[in-house]
Amino acid sequence: MANPRIEEVDDDSMADDPEEMDLDAFDFARPQGGSLVQTMPQMSDNERERLQREQQEKSKSFQCIYPVYFDSTRSREGGRRVAKEDAIPNPLAREIVDALSHIGNTHNVGLQIVFEPTKTHPKDWANPGRVKVEVKRDGKPVSAKIQNKHHLYKMIADYLKSHPTTEDMPTKFRLQGMPMPKDKHTAPSIPRGSKMGTILPLHSPALSGGGVSENFLKDMMAEMGGQLPPGMAGLGGGEAPGQTQKKVKDKKKK
Repeated sequence: MANPRIEEVDDDSMADDPEEMDLDAFDFARPQGGSLVQTMPQMSDNERERLQREQQEKSKSFQCIYPVYFDSTRSREGGRRVAKEDAIPNPLAREIVDALSHIGNTHNVGLQIVFEPTKTHPKDWANPGRVKVEVKRDGKPVSAKIQNKHHLYKMIADYLKSHPTTEDMPTKFRLQGMPMPKDKHTAPSIPRGSKMGTILPLHSPALSGGGVSENFLKDMMAEMGGQLPPGMAGLGGGEAPGQTQKKVKDKKKK
């Protein structure tokens, strides 16, 4: 039986997918507990950078998959890419890795999988994590059992529906050096007007206790051309659009 190969990287370039956001405030991490890969030996910075470049080059043509693609609370415009009946609430990137591993083992396909825990879809800022998988090689499907990316999305959706997200699932992965929270079922802080899941990765910027940091908001604004997602305009010490203009008008009235 073919074994899916899973790698983890912290940065890459990609094409034909939405511009991702990267939680740069967090360190490169390996999964804790149930490891996706064997623990890597200590490496120098140069060795680590070389390995990352090799992984990035190798996975450059892989298909990018985000949790929001399977989110039943989202519309197509909001990022969902499967049919409504195939979507679930609270999809997580770590569970997509499990889905791909299951698909590879079940269909005897040696899938090449890369897990990027800090990459974030611009329409799903509170749910970090991206998975890349090789669907085609040299323009041809890697297996006749996986016809195209849409077929793969359906297979992933079937797995996620049969393994619904639970409150304990985020504890399967945490970033290196990040302590396990005292309350494992911390509720997210949801800014008014924002759409996000109720179960999120431990390193989500939306979880209470960590909150949404000012640096994260500044980085997000830089990535999105100076605009924050709906409902977040007044966070991080910034002022909502139009607020400054309103103050000026009030002063004139006085």
